[in-house]
Amino acid sequence: MKLLFSLLFLSLMACSSQEKQAPELGQVKWQTDHDKALALSAETGKPVFLLFQEVPG
Repeated sequence: MKLLFSLLFLSLMACSSQEKQAPELGQVKWQTDHDKALALSAETGKPVFLLFQEVPG
């Protein structure tokens, strides 16, 4: 019975932790303007990484 409650508790904890968004870590400064990102890429010589994210609605 203790095992059953332990598994239930752990599964509930796993579900609740997925809802929270972790803060963004790292030193990357993400750009949201495509033209400005391309200009900055040309200026610094660094590549551009595009991320397309679908927002429902």
